[in-house]
Amino acid sequence: MYPQLTHNENFEGKFHQSTNPHCCEERSVKTPKRLQPLINDGLIDEVIRPLMSGKEADVYVVRCGSKIRCAKIYKEALKRSFKKAAQYTEGRKVRNSRRARAMEKGSKFGRKQQEDIWQSAEVDALYRLARAGVRVPEPFGCFDGVLLMELITDENGDVAPRLSEVSMSEAQAHEDHAQVMHYVMCMLNAGLVHGDLSEFNVLVDQDCLLYTSDAADE
Repeated sequence: MYPQLTHNENFEGKFHQSTNPHCCEERSVKTPKRLQPLINDGLIDEVIRPLMSGKEADVYVVRCGSKIRCAKIYKEALKRSFKKAAQYTEGRKVRNSRRARAMEKGSKFGRKQQEDIWQSAEVDALYRLARAGVRVPEPFGCFDGVLLMELITDENGDVAPRLSEVSMSEAQAHEDHAQVMHYVMCMLNAGLVHGDLSEFNVLVDQDCLLYTSDAADE
């Protein structure tokens, strides 16, 4: 089981034009401004098409050499409609006293530090969850607010669907539920919880993929 790739928000699929990651309209895709530095540095070779747009980020299908991956562009704080962004950094201690004071005062430097912590939290959680045995998209690095990740596809090479988009037998549903519960236990053992474990954040294919965005330290 697996479905539509990684998203720490319930993406509405505003950009989702086709399930095939290689499929693109004949007209060229305009390269988002935030992805241009990654292209200049050789981290991305081509922007294939937009995949999804959400409250916190926009996701694009990109080509990195011979690999098709995702580029998740986090929206700037002033442009996000996400109301609970503070919860991402709540409880996370900042050892550097200068940073802590700046964040508390809400200075420009402090807001930048908060953004960095918020974005790195998801990347850190993905690595920790993978080590704990939870099937999550593999991260390839976060660069200036852009997270490069594995693109999850089904056996046909199409973008895998979310759990909310598939039908299954009762027996399969019981089997997949048990798999998700196993992943939840692995998360707890790793000291993480999922902030939005729903049918929109579980991808489906032959195995169960639990996308653990919104994960936070207990």
